[in-house]
Amino acid sequence: MLNEEAIKRLTEIVGSDYISTREDVLLTYSASASIGYDATRPDAVVRPESTEEVSEIVKVARKYKIPITPRSGGSSLQGEVIPSEGGLVVELLRLNKVKIFDDLRSIRVGAGVTFGSLDKHLGKKDLWIPIYPESSLVCTVAGNVAVNGAGPGSSAFGSIAEMVLGLEVVLPDGTIVQTGTEANPHAPGPFLRYAFGPDITGLFIGSLGSLGIITAVSLKVFKRIHNFHYGTYGFNKQEQAEKFLVELKQQGIQGLFVSIYEGRILGFFLDMLGDEYGIPKREWPEFTVSLTLGRLREDQLQSDVNLTAKICDDLGGNVIGIPELPKGEWEDRMRTFARSSYAHGWWWRILYHHQTPANWHMSVQEIWKVMDKHGLLGHTAGFQSGHSSYNFYPHLYFDPEDPDEEQRVRDAHAELSKRLFKTGAVPFKLAPYWVDGVEEMESYMRFIKVLKSSLDPDNIMHPGVLGGI
Repeated sequence: MLNEEAIKRLTEIVGSDYISTREDVLLTYSASASIGYDATRPDAVVRPESTEEVSEIVKVARKYKIPITPRSGGSSLQGEVIPSEGGLVVELLRLNKVKIFDDLRSIRVGAGVTFGSLDKHLGKKDLWIPIYPESSLVCTVAGNVAVNGAGPGSSAFGSIAEMVLGLEVVLPDGTIVQTGTEANPHAPGPFLRYAFGPDITGLFIGSLGSLGIITAVSLKVFKRIHNFHYGTYGFNKQEQAEKFLVELKQQGIQGLFVSIYEGRILGFFLDMLGDEYGIPKREWPEFTVSLTLGRLREDQLQSDVNLTAKICDDLGGNVIGIPELPKGEWEDRMRTFARSSYAHGWWWRILYHHQTPANWHMSVQEIWKVMDKHGLLGHTAGFQSGHSSYNFYPHLYFDPEDPDEEQRVRDAHAELSKRLFKTGAVPFKLAPYWVDGVEEMESYMRFIKVLKSSLDPDNIMHPGVLGGI
């Protein structure tokens, strides 16, 4: 709990306009977009303007043993930024500087820079970062790195970690460290992540703010793609659809956004978004692949289009020829999933995980088993997310006015994580429900605890968020 002395020192650091203990403000920061997770009210919120101010804030928190929760856009969906009771929220949106290194094809952004504002900024130079999380208009780059997020664009380029060249981080004792080539103050800028020995950058990617506060991120940037092709491809068997995804990768076809839809789930989505995207009514096959291809050059794109159709035909599928679905997904990529999630009156819990494309069906089977067992409504959607991975984001829906149904969702959520683990699926967010009761994770979690206790012996940095630690 924050005492008056701590509040006074924090006020000296950020100024009276950027600290608050007002009840309405604290209520706002007690929750996030994480529907279905209990809110917790902090004792105060501070909004620093610089890395140096973040460092001083952390030193105060350590002195008074105050738990800290870093926060930026608050768009996380699995409770990652819900604060500790009696703790301090450090909101980072004022750290909003952007610097482009043209010759290095890289960029450095402050922790408060959102994907939406960055995309607008880069667009002026015909550049982009080709990965967009579902909540890009409000999600910050640093926040997405802290959860190792993925989204449209990941089908070709992988998760956000693949873009990162270096990080500036405030450690739990207030020390400021820089990773990557920028650790050398004489370097021209960010051009290589793997520098100066072990990959220290990777230590903080996906750490959920539990090992330090990311205050700046350096990333690769690319020339913006303007040539796209949108296609849908139908298959009668799951094995055909899965093999289709594998062959696209094997042949070097650049699918920016690739998804397999079961017929019943596709119908569920189209009931909500079909008219808005102008998707014609038709009978869809058992399995539909929605595919956005993108290339810098038209000749490259046409080659991909032709080869994709041949692979589909060779596998016994058919080119459906309805582009509105993938076009709607891609062109609306900064909010398409949010639309599909919020276009109804239910609340939901989500369980992000990665599976292999060839084992896509294993996740789908377990998701349906759990929904049927607990009598729940939900979906099995996802997208290809890298070299050989497929990102699932199944939702389990419930009526917030029905406490029994909400409890069934919580029980199903915990059961599903264990079932998915047995299929070989992996989380990209080490949420507590992934490690609770999973015996095979014991040695790994002991190692994580050693890291956490070494960097943060007082356990002030977002305690409990990293696998319950």
